[in-house]
Amino acid sequence: MIAAIFEHLAGKEICSTPEEVKATLDKMVDGGNAFNIYKTADSLYPYISVLTRGEYTYIWFAPEDESSAGFQAYGEELGLDPEGSVDFYIPELTVISNDYILTRETAVQVVLAFLEIEEWPTCYEEMPDCVEWEEL
Repeated sequence: MIAAIFEHLAGKEICSTPEEVKATLDKMVDGGNAFNIYKTADSLYPYISVLTRGEYTYIWFAPEDESSAGFQAYGEELGLDPEGSVDFYIPELTVISNDYILTRETAVQVVLAFLEIEEWPTCYEEMPDCVEWEEL
């Protein structure tokens, strides 16, 4: 597993074990958090964005700056209203359709899958297959 930098509303830390990743992703500020996860301090791209609110998460991956709108994760059936959404207050309101909501446990699996990849994906075919991905 490669080490990664986790910037979030409660601070910034480096995680290099699955236990550290899970403990960091469990951190909350007023019931949620926003994580930007990247590999090196000298480059913010590529990065993974994970929004959390309670047990719900939203994951977006930015492979490169400005050349791609990125990819968002989906595919977990949670029994949520297909017409509904989840409000993330991170720190301002961000509304995400229920189609793209995952559990915190799934978010941990996705982040760990990324941290097993030496060179992070640059295209759809290279994305971790623990969830479905939609190119934006």
